[in-house]
This record gives sequence, C-alpha cells and structure tokens, in this order.
Amino acid sequence: MAFSPAALIPQWVRTYAVVVLAVSLAVNLITSFSLYVQALTIPGMKSAFELSYTTVFVLVVALSISRVVSGLLSGAAASRYGGRWMVISSIFVQAVAMGLLGWAPSYWIALAAMIAVGVSSGAALTPMMGMLAPWFRVNDRGVAAGIAASGGSLAIVFTGVIVPPLTGAFGDEAWRYTWYVLAASSVLIGLACVSFIREAPTAESPSGSESVTGTTRSRTGARRGPAGWPVQVYTNPYVWLITGMAFCSGFVHGILTVSYGAYLGVERGIDVAVVGALFMLIGVLSIGSGVASGALSDRIGRGLAFSATFLIEVACHGMFWLAPDLVYFVIASVLAGFALRSTYTICAAAAGDFVPVYMAPAAFGLMGMGAGIGGTISPAISGPIADATGTLRWSFAMASGAAVIGAGLGFTLHMMTRSRDQDATGRAASPA
Repeated sequence: MAFSPAALIPQWVRTYAVVVLAVSLAVNLITSFSLYVQALTIPGMKSAFELSYTTVFVLVVALSISRVVSGLLSGAAASRYGGRWMVISSIFVQAVAMGLLGWAPSYWIALAAMIAVGVSSGAALTPMMGMLAPWFRVNDRGVAAGIAASGGSLAIVFTGVIVPPLTGAFGDEAWRYTWYVLAASSVLIGLACVSFIREAPTAESPSGSESVTGTTRSRTGARRGPAGWPVQVYTNPYVWLITGMAFCSGFVHGILTVSYGAYLGVERGIDVAVVGALFMLIGVLSIGSGVASGALSDRIGRGLAFSATFLIEVACHGMFWLAPDLVYFVIASVLAGFALRSTYTICAAAAGDFVPVYMAPAAFGLMGMGAGIGGTISPAISGPIADATGTLRWSFAMASGAAVIGAGLGFTLHMMTRSRDQDATGRAASPA
C-alpha cells in the first residue's frame, strides 16, 4: 500500500475545529496578559501609588478572586447555555477595564479596574477552553489544549517585548501605556471572536465522548445534556483531585508572577532589560512545553504528566530560593518555561475526560477555581512575609513546597485511573 503524507495530518486539522482552536489561542493570549504582565508592571504601580508589598499585592489578590468566581460561574453557565456570546461580550468588557486601569488616577480606581479585568478575563477564558473539548477526540485533547495554552505563553513573550521599550520611552508611567496597548489588543481579538467562534455542532461530538462509566454519550449543541445544572461535575472525585493540583499550580505561579520582577530587578539589582529578557525566555520555552506536556498526557496519562510537571517546579523554585545568583536565575527561568503552562494544559485536556463532554466548561471552571484560589492565597501570604523579612526568597521556598504536594497528587490520580481502568477491563472480561 502506498504511503500517503496526508495520513500524518490529524483529522481535526481538516475541520472547523482548527479555526476554533486558533480563536482559543487568541483568547488565551489576551486574557493571560492580565496575569503575566503584572510581573513587570507591579514595580511601576508600587511606585506610582507609593504602596508597600502587602498593599500592592492586594491588587493581585483582587484580580485573582474576581477571576476565580467569574470562571466558576461562567463555566457552569456555559455548560448549560453555551459559551459563544459569553466569551465575546467578556472580551470587550475586558478592553474597557484594561483602559480604565491604565488611566487610573488613584489606588482605589486601579483596584476597581483590576476587579473588572479579573471578572471579564475569567468569563472569557473558562468557557472558551471548555468549548474546545467537544471539537476533539479524547486522544487529541492534550495536543489541542497545549496549542490553545500557548497563547498564554505568547502573552509572556509579548510582555517581555512590550514593557521594556515602553519603560524606556515613558519611564515610571510605562505601566499605564502597557495597559492601553492591551486594551486595544482586546478590541481586535474581540472582533475576531465575533467572526469565528462557533459552538460545536449539534451532531454527536467528534470524539464520541462518553462519561467515565462509558454509558452516556453527550451531545454538543448550545443547550447540551439535561436541563439542570452540571451537579455531576461537583461530585466527581477525579475532578476534585485535579482541582487540588490546580490549586498547587496556582499557588506556585501566583508567587512567580508577582515576585519575579521585584525579586530579580529590585531586590537582586538585575537590570530591567535583563529581567524582561529572562521573562520572555520563560514565555518562549513554555510555548513548546505546553504542547509537549499535552501530548505527553495523551500518551502516558494525565496523572504522571502532572507529577512530571510539578517535579520540574520543585527544582525551579528551589533554585530561586537557595541559589540567588544570576546563573542560577537563568537555569531556574529555563525550568519555569518548561513547566509554566503545562499544568494548565493538562487540566484543559482532562476537563472532558471524567465527565460527559458537554460538562467540560463546568469541570474546567472548577479547576480554574482551584488555581485561582491558590494564586490568590500565595501573594496574600508572600507579601507580608516579604515585608517582615525584607526578602522575597521565602516566597520561592513556599512555591517549591506546594509543588512537592502537587507531584504527590498527580501520582495519586495515576493510581486511581489505573485502578479504575483495571476494574473496567476485569468487568468486561468476566462472563455476563
């Protein structure tokens, strides 16, 4: 039989799924800026409003809390009603909120704008990622989620590209112009969403997705499944275990995003251009690593892929903590790039694995809640500790410890899924 190169091309590339995936990447890009740009804009905001670490981290906590609540509620609503217009309207609201944040003449207006950015970004991202699952087969979801998640990686790259030149041009006011640029970008991506976002077809999902019992096939129209809210998601032990890992990941990444620029630039005295370049390196590396981790989770299972990611995080933040020198900062930044978007990718891939696929937005919203709570708690703890000790090093020690817990939970998920699969195989082999 003659070999056909077309056989190497995934089936979904020849469907509208590839368009939805491209839009998901763009939505990830613009909603992730609100998280990662803070690593380089917080020093400017701290100076502009004359804030302590504790007070400036309140801004981060406010954004995280509002993003958590919004993601949880929007994920549940999208599972019931569909997420297209929720994503579109939220992107445009985010544009207004980002513009308001750039203009903010006082701390309190900045705080209100941060909350609005959190609400709108969570209400756009969670439904968008949940809408991916029905478009892809189970064994393709890790790769698809990795490609979509690379938008968050590009946000890190563009942060490193945008902020240093703006700092050179506008000095202490650069953080304001950064938010203006992001507001304009949100408008453009919002227009793309209007043109290209579609719900999955009302015909059966291309994945032929089933619940974990293998008995209930889902349908993927705008109003999918039973008329009630997706209670099944909130009683599923696998979803809650992954939510626990998402909490650990959020805790780790919350420390990285709010402490990286201040620790390297302010505390260790490294030039802002070097810090920006290292932060951009993290983003560049995380583009490929997110796709690779998603593909790895398709092959070896979500649990082992989670564990591998968290072990990299242990080494990364251990270096920031124990070896505060530039050469180790470079190595730690490389490791951060390998792991930064991996947990997010695996969560997105797993969202439709353990519940009917039309409930994937609700499952991803719950996982996002875990990550958001972790990302909220860690700055709230690390800020006062930094003020009390005069250093951010202990923040990275906490991050390393949280990653150890995450690795253990990943192995637990692996054992649970293996036991479940063995039980299912045994039942199938036994006589009726």
